[in-house]
Amino acid sequence: MASSSRRRLCDQELLDVLEGSDSEEELVEESTDSEVPGDLSSESESSDGETEEPVSVARTWCELESPTQAPPPRFPFTGAPGQKIACDHSPLSYLELFLTDEVIRKIVEETNRYAAQQQEGASLPRFSRARKWEPVTCDDIWVFLGLIILQGVVGKPLQKWYWTTNKILSTPFFGSVMSEPRFTLIMKYLHFSNNDEFDEATHPAPKLKKIWEIYQLIVANFKAVYVPDRDITVDESLMAYKGRLSWVQFIASKRARFGVKSFMLCEAKTGYIWNSVIYTGKGTKFAPQYREFGCATSSVLTLIEPLLDQGYCLTTDNFYSSPELFEHLIQHKTDAYGTVRANRRNMPSAFTARKLKKGEVVAWQKGKMMALRWRDKRDVCILSTVHNSETARTTTRSRQEVEKPKAVLDYNKTMGSVDRADGAMSFYPAVRKQQRKYYKKIFRHLLEQCLWNSYVLYKQNSDSPVPHHDFIWKLTEAICVKHPPPESAARPGRRASYVVNPTRLSGRHFAEHLPPTALKQAPTRRCVVCCNKKGKDGKKIRKETRFYCPDCDVALCIIPCFKEYHTKEVF
Repeated sequence: MASSSRRRLCDQELLDVLEGSDSEEELVEESTDSEVPGDLSSESESSDGETEEPVSVARTWCELESPTQAPPPRFPFTGAPGQKIACDHSPLSYLELFLTDEVIRKIVEETNRYAAQQQEGASLPRFSRARKWEPVTCDDIWVFLGLIILQGVVGKPLQKWYWTTNKILSTPFFGSVMSEPRFTLIMKYLHFSNNDEFDEATHPAPKLKKIWEIYQLIVANFKAVYVPDRDITVDESLMAYKGRLSWVQFIASKRARFGVKSFMLCEAKTGYIWNSVIYTGKGTKFAPQYREFGCATSSVLTLIEPLLDQGYCLTTDNFYSSPELFEHLIQHKTDAYGTVRANRRNMPSAFTARKLKKGEVVAWQKGKMMALRWRDKRDVCILSTVHNSETARTTTRSRQEVEKPKAVLDYNKTMGSVDRADGAMSFYPAVRKQQRKYYKKIFRHLLEQCLWNSYVLYKQNSDSPVPHHDFIWKLTEAICVKHPPPESAARPGRRASYVVNPTRLSGRHFAEHLPPTALKQAPTRRCVVCCNKKGKDGKKIRKETRFYCPDCDVALCIIPCFKEYHTKEVF
C-alpha cells in the first residue's frame, strides 16, 4: 500500500514540475544537477519517522492521462544563424564561397600529377588522344566544371552528343568554349589526391582515399559560410551507383535503391546542406568520442556536434530516434523530436500493450522526454522533448478537417528538408550514369550540393531571384566570362548560342538597325532584357525594338537595355 501511494506521489510531482516551471532556466538547472536530464528525486517519510529510499522519477515512464499540462519548455536558442562570409550577390560569387581557390588549386595540382604519372614510361598508340595532353590551369578547371554544370540543364544521353554537329542535336556553346577531346582528357585524368602519399595504416578514411581531401575542404566550407536556423533535420541521402564497391547500400524506399549512402544535416526551412558523413560500412569516420554508441546515434551526434549546447531543435525519423540519443541531446541543451520505432530500447514497457481506435492518443512522460502513440491508418509513434499530447485541427489534401497531435504536425513541417534538397539536385544533375569511377561520381555529387547551397543563399539575399534552371545557366555564363579559355581550346568557326553568349561582357559592341527581310523593310524583334523583366502586374514585359547587337545577335532597346546587357552578369 505504501509503495502504491509513493508511486502516485512521484507521478504527481512530475506533473507539478512540468506544469510549474516558470522559466526554461529552472528546468535546465534541474537537468544538470541530476544524473539524467529532468531527474527529480523525492524522499518520503514513513509513519515512524524513518526516511525511505529516494525514488527517481526521471528513470520511470509515467503515463499522461490528460493533455492539458504544458509542454516541456524549449532550451533557449543562442545560435547566430545566417551567412557569415559576404559576397557580391552574383551567382558565381556564391559558388566561389564553396569552390574556393584552395579547392580549385588542389584539383589542378593532383590532375596534372596524375596525368604525368600515367604517361610516364607508357607507350601510347600513335593516334592516342593522350598524346595531345597539356597540363590544366585553374581557368581550364573552371570551364570544365561549368560545362558539367550546364549538362544538368541540357540533358543528353551520351556525353559526346554535346559536341555533335548534327543540326537536330547540336549545342554550339559547348564547342565554342572547349573542344570535346580536351574535355574528355580532363575527365580521364581528373584526380583529387596523391596516390604516392597514401598510407592505409594512418589514413583517417582509407575507403575514401581518392576523394577525402576535397570532400573535407568542401564540407568545411559549407559549415564556415552559413550557420543554420534553430530547426534542423538529419536524414540519409543515396547517390545512385551500381558499380563494384564494397559499401554500396540498398534502400528500398529511395528512388535510386542502390548507391552510396550519406548522412546529411540540413536546415529545415531552406534545405541548406550544412554537414554530411559518407557511410562506408564499419570504417565510417564518426567522431571518436561517440564510439560506444551505435551507427544511428553516432551519425547524428557527429553531424550535430558543432551545434550542441546552443538550443537547436533536431528532427529525425525512426532510424535515428531513440531515448538514448534524446537523453544525450538533452544533456547538451538540444531539443529533438521525430518518429520512433516502438521496440526501441528503453521505451515505455506498456507502449504497445493497448490497442487504439482511430484518432486515439496515448502518451508517456520521462523527465523532459515524451513518447506518444497515435492511431491513424496505422500506429504513429513519436518521441519528443518539446511537445505534450495535445492535438490540433488541420486540413488534409482532400480538404477534410482532422485532429492530429501537434508533434505530428511539426514533424511533417520540418522533416522533409533533406528530401527537398535531393529532389532539387535531381532536377538538374551533374552526376551521369556513365561515370564508373566512384570518386569522380562523388565529386560530381559534391558539385551538385555546392550548386544547391549557392542557390539557397542566392534566393535568401536576392530581391527578385531567378528560377533554379536560370540560375544554373547564368552561372555557367559567368564562369566562361571570368575564366575565358585559350583560343586553341575551342573549335574554329564556332560561336556562342543565342541565349548564352560568354563574350557579351567583353569587347566593343555597337548598336545597329535590324537588317530588312523579304517581308519587312523595318523589322522588329523582342528585346531580350525587357522580356526578362516583370511589370507591375507580375507578368513578363513584351517589348519590340528595331535595334540589335550584331556581335551578340540579340535585339535590344537602345536605352537602357543595350548598356545593361553588356555590363551586368544577370539581367
